[in-house]
Amino acid sequence: MAKAIKKEFLVIGLGQFGTALTKQLYEEGASVLVIDKDPDKINDIDAFCTQAVCADATDERALERLGIKNLDIAIVCIASEIEASVFITLALKQMGLPLVIAKAQNDKHKHILEKIGADRVIVPEEEIGVKLAGNLTRPNMVEILSLNDQFRIIEIKTPAKWQNKSLIQLKLTTTERVTILLVKRGDEIIVTPGGDCVLLPDDILLISGSLADTKRVAGKATQAILNDFI
Repeated sequence: MAKAIKKEFLVIGLGQFGTALTKQLYEEGASVLVIDKDPDKINDIDAFCTQAVCADATDERALERLGIKNLDIAIVCIASEIEASVFITLALKQMGLPLVIAKAQNDKHKHILEKIGADRVIVPEEEIGVKLAGNLTRPNMVEILSLNDQFRIIEIKTPAKWQNKSLIQLKLTTTERVTILLVKRGDEIIVTPGGDCVLLPDDILLISGSLADTKRVAGKATQAILNDFI
């Protein structure tokens, strides 16, 4: 099996969001180059990234010297400085970075970043609010990943009507248009379970499908898995 290629990230701006993002990416084994113009922040993050550089990211020549065009993903985390955020995002896209994600301060800022070509724009507070609302109203489901309306991964407990039945009996790819990616059963993890896998009441299922299909399936799971939100 071919070894997965490790992604190389660029994080610009070490506020709370940028710092937390950098540490998590590095902890996950990613290569992370960090840029900030505050030397104290650079010193603090140095042990939690691959390379930390004290520089002004609005200086295109500085970015070029760092060879950032060879990286895979850039995240611009300086939403409080709107002009700098816009300039840096535009510069990164013009340099040819494959994926540029930018943090926005508000909807107006988000609209500008989208117009200049940011591949994805996030408003962290807004996204956290949406996720929290979902957790409060659907405590029986955890959303793991959502790329678009056509692909989402969720985590649920086995719905009552699925319990003690095998996957071949349930035929979920046909009846529900979803796929069970893995089954967590206590300390055991069953990856890509076969048709003879029988779903037990306390199993936690990782399911993929469209937004509509996973939402419908989640509605059939009545047992809460987010104890912190109920």
